[in-house]
Amino acid sequence: MEPRKIESLPISPPLQQLLWRGLMVFCCSIALLSSAHAAEPDAATIYSHAAVAADHPLASQAGVEVLRAGGNVVDAAVATGFALSVLRPASSGIGGGGFMVIWNAEQQRAVTLDYRERAPQSATKDMYAAPPKGVAPLSEKGGLAVAVPGHVAGLCFAQQEYGKLKLKDVLQPAMRLAREGVELDTHELNVRRSALRTFKAKPELKTKYAALWEHYLSSGDLEKIAPKFRSPQLKALEQIAEQGRDGFYRGPVAAAMVDAVRKVGGKLSLDDLAAMDVVEREPLTTQFRGLKLVTMPPPSSGGIALIETLQVLKQLEQRAQAPQRLADVKHNSPPYLHLLTETMKHAFADRATFLGDADFVDVPIKKLTSDEYALQLANRVQVDRTLKLEEYGSDPKEVVGKDDRGTTHFSVMDAAGNAVACTETVNTSFGSWVVEPQFGIVLNNEMDDFAARPGEPNAFGLIQGEANAVAPRKKPLSSMTPTIAIQDGRAVQALGASGGPRIISTTIQVLLNLTQFDMEPEQAVTAPRIHHQWRPNQLLIEGDLPKDARQPLTKLGHDLKVENALAICQVVSRTPQGLKAKSDPRKHGQAAGY
Repeated sequence: MEPRKIESLPISPPLQQLLWRGLMVFCCSIALLSSAHAAEPDAATIYSHAAVAADHPLASQAGVEVLRAGGNVVDAAVATGFALSVLRPASSGIGGGGFMVIWNAEQQRAVTLDYRERAPQSATKDMYAAPPKGVAPLSEKGGLAVAVPGHVAGLCFAQQEYGKLKLKDVLQPAMRLAREGVELDTHELNVRRSALRTFKAKPELKTKYAALWEHYLSSGDLEKIAPKFRSPQLKALEQIAEQGRDGFYRGPVAAAMVDAVRKVGGKLSLDDLAAMDVVEREPLTTQFRGLKLVTMPPPSSGGIALIETLQVLKQLEQRAQAPQRLADVKHNSPPYLHLLTETMKHAFADRATFLGDADFVDVPIKKLTSDEYALQLANRVQVDRTLKLEEYGSDPKEVVGKDDRGTTHFSVMDAAGNAVACTETVNTSFGSWVVEPQFGIVLNNEMDDFAARPGEPNAFGLIQGEANAVAPRKKPLSSMTPTIAIQDGRAVQALGASGGPRIISTTIQVLLNLTQFDMEPEQAVTAPRIHHQWRPNQLLIEGDLPKDARQPLTKLGHDLKVENALAICQVVSRTPQGLKAKSDPRKHGQAAGY
């Protein structure tokens, strides 16, 4: 069967060659600059051809470089994903995994690619005993925290099946950035300084995680890498460019990863790596505000939670006796935040009860996303108070029982209406802390996204049930929520977020900002946000949320806690003027386009 390609705007071969040569020179120069000098602010720019919004300026530029060279939105997404492995190694990369949503405007077809990490074949349900007090759980740090990476399999599959260019060409920006080095921006420096504080407080970590200490923490002296950081992943990227996925899952790179994980007690094997596959899943869809929304199914919980929340809000809008309607409340007013919080708590309660890898457990997708169920939940939402925790969700009796560092999201859109929304992760900051020393691969700690000990909170405070228990080759539940909104057959919004469970609440709020409140991408992304995940029973609010909204929320029964930043969102929007893109300033990102 012929690969299914997404066409881009036609450009003659001579012009493509000229553009490619010019951009090679341009990007070699820009790679030497800091993100503060990369380009004019993305908020002021309208793009007529295509746009990329990533959480690092040079990652956005990598996607645009490939688009200008004749690539399509999938080629651009693959280039961006590999570039982020170099630029944001604590957040995502070739040792992690992710989800990708693609909209093909020509074929009127949505594709959802699941390249989430899998548990090793030798994994067992009871492999994680409760750790001693003060010791990090084995599902969070060390060899047993590592799941089989899916990132390389996913991006290679996407490029082969849906891209236009050669993989080697699409990898050029990432390899150049690794070879020539980049200046660490404020976010990256802060992440590494945070890890350094932990290592200096526990000197034994320097020996156990020596490759992380040496390659990414500069043996305790970040000044050594000024002004540029050269990624140790270059050799691995070169292997992938030459051999495709086999350059990562077989041969010397695979052997080196297995050796590094096994030395610190992990279960990863060569068979695990060779068997890693990509799953094309049936997209989840719903209608909202005249738009068709396309999002990820399980093992992502984000898509179901997003649809369930929007369905309940629609039912609240339609209730004949509703004291407060979504259409009648102002953005970030106490009534709006209360309705949104109460609705999200239902979705997170159901997440804990029912969701897991649908290849292993029966997930009631139709029920949780149905109008009938949304009406049941809407009838339980009270506008003047909160409920007891056990009153949220479908059947609470069945339930047993941080901040953005380890995930990234990027969005791509072109003038023809094609789009990609992609979220990738190594889970928490620098994943398992296991770094393969020869190729510099930061290995994920995705095993902690399972219910390692059902009924106990994971690193993000999430309580999870038996549906998400560990099993061989099973995929852990995720909060990633890449989403595309479609109108008249063309993508009009491509968005998603990073930041653990806050991904879900952030994607919902930014989508509502864009659709319900008619905001521009700049305003929609930068507006203050809230988060509630049912348990713990605490409403997180960003510090710039208006103070006159806080006391009314407290009176309604919410326990407020102020946080500096609640997740990171990247958006590309289609407007009557052209494409507009916004990368979240909370992580110092910047969009690009042409």
